[in-house]
Amino acid sequence: MYVCICHDVKDTQIKTALASGVDGMNGLQETLSVGTCCGCCIPMVQDLVDEHQANFVAIDVMAG
Repeated sequence: MYVCICHDVKDTQIKTALASGVDGMNGLQETLSVGTCCGCCIPMVQDLVDEHQANFVAIDVMAG
């Protein structure tokens, strides 16, 4: 699904970037340019960042 229409970025690209170590909204803006044009995608991008961080914490707690 497209998240950032301005820069043609899909949710899978964002998830892949986060999984490979890109850190948060600032990192995604630098690497994929999401949220740097009209800004309409920022809430959805932030939801994906939050989801990724929640999953990371859950995995860390389970391993812990």
